[in-house]
Amino acid sequence: MIPISDINPAKNIPIISRIFILFSSLLFILFQPKNNIDLINYFYKFAAIPCEVVNNLPLAANQFYSNNCNLDPDIFIFPEKHIFFSIFMSLFLHANFLHILGNLWSFWIFGNNVEDKLGKIKFILFLIISGFISVVAHSLLNPVNINPIVGSSGIVSALMGAYLYLFPNAKLLVLVPFGVFFPTTIKAKFFMIFWLLSQFLIAMQSSNISWEAHISGFIFGYCLLRILSFKKT
Repeated sequence: MIPISDINPAKNIPIISRIFILFSSLLFILFQPKNNIDLINYFYKFAAIPCEVVNNLPLAANQFYSNNCNLDPDIFIFPEKHIFFSIFMSLFLHANFLHILGNLWSFWIFGNNVEDKLGKIKFILFLIISGFISVVAHSLLNPVNINPIVGSSGIVSALMGAYLYLFPNAKLLVLVPFGVFFPTTIKAKFFMIFWLLSQFLIAMQSSNISWEAHISGFIFGYCLLRILSFKKT
């Protein structure tokens, strides 16, 4: 089930959402290498890596070549790497065109309404904290993993959780795969149930999709809005 749009127009211009989408797009187009080898090096240099986040140290050559985070580090591959900065940098990096398209499209569907409800300052704080939590949660649940974490899906998941709390009965236009894709409308709360079930299915399989970041982001987004008791629609 693929979300296409929501039937829930925002009252104000979603400036922060537009800036986030624009910045991510420009970074992808102008700065990310197009060659696969260069792109992998780029991710290791700038993106968060669970082994690095948990140990607060850059990845070492012996850890990388042996795929073993538990080794005592010898020579750091990127000794100048700032681990805290890499957590936030990861949120703007994407593996390929379909990856960034899916994330930013979903960001727009759910983000503009959440921004409308929170206001710009609170929305910025929401994005920062939810992004941090999603990356750290993935790292803590995969402490010896040396693969870079890339993508804004943790933030998107937090927006979905917030959207569920704020607009549970809002209608979403989605594409349903049933032999061929056909469009239909569904309430947000039912779409979120389907999405959560899909994350548990992903967790049961061997996949490079970070269900940990998705679930943690979603829970954070929903619970934060519930704790703050924002008025629902």
